[in-house]
Amino acid sequence: MLKSAVLCVALAGTTASSVWLWHQWRTELEANRQLLARIESRPPRPKTPAPPPVATLPALPPASPANVNLPAETAIPDSRRDFREGLRRLLANPEYRKSLRDRQRLEIEYAYRDLPRLLHLSADQANRLFDLMAEQGVALMQLQAGWPATQVNGKSLTTMTAELRKQNDAERGELLGESNLQELKEFTASLESRNEVDALRAELARSAEPMREDQFDSLLAVVYAENQRADQELKARTGNEPILPPGLTPSGPASVEVAIAANQRIVDSAAMLLTPSQLSTVKDFYRRQRMQMETQRDLDRLRGEALSRNP
Repeated sequence: MLKSAVLCVALAGTTASSVWLWHQWRTELEANRQLLARIESRPPRPKTPAPPPVATLPALPPASPANVNLPAETAIPDSRRDFREGLRRLLANPEYRKSLRDRQRLEIEYAYRDLPRLLHLSADQANRLFDLMAEQGVALMQLQAGWPATQVNGKSLTTMTAELRKQNDAERGELLGESNLQELKEFTASLESRNEVDALRAELARSAEPMREDQFDSLLAVVYAENQRADQELKARTGNEPILPPGLTPSGPASVEVAIAANQRIVDSAAMLLTPSQLSTVKDFYRRQRMQMETQRDLDRLRGEALSRNP
């Protein structure tokens, strides 16, 4: 999503809760991609074996479980077979898988903390759902990281990933029922927007007029619509080029311009939903966010110009 990526940097100085969820469990695959980029940027060290790929991973804030659905064919870079093999070995370790699953379970529980109330789930149902989602996330990671050893009947990774997700839906539907399964899908689709409204709610919680629940729901609808519109606008302006994966901030002029315009539309719509005092807080939130995006864009441009002059 455009805004989730653009605002990764922008929200960092605004609220810790917003930093989490758009960046929804930053999946083990995304952490490995970032590590790979650092490894490839270093000078080669002949005859020195590389350390285990994940052993030196820095601590990452949790990120959204929705990001487990990264594009399957690019989940693990094919150019580094040693890297892929290292990750496969880690995932073959039961202790590592258990720790990974337990971490993801906690992150899913946080990301979906409002879901039990919305679906009227009992504590036992919620626990079983979160357990299932964590197990499914690890299974998907094993499929992608183990490719091509995990290939069956000559199927492509995209096909097998789609089949696994279909199986996941069936298992969730068996637990929740079809109507609640659809609600779960809609909730997952809105996680980015929920994070943003959660960040606004946290800002207003420190003011004299905290956000009411009915205001949250109304503002969520506005933010979700604008996030969808922003994604479509960026795709139209960039010729449907793929948006950068989570963890990389598209701070180019087009991305920043589209995100800032979307934020302004959110502010305009919020004027009809919030009191003047609340609106002032929201305006200040997006003012800081705009400054962060613009300064990050300028820093990236200047860094790029410096590197081009001094390769």
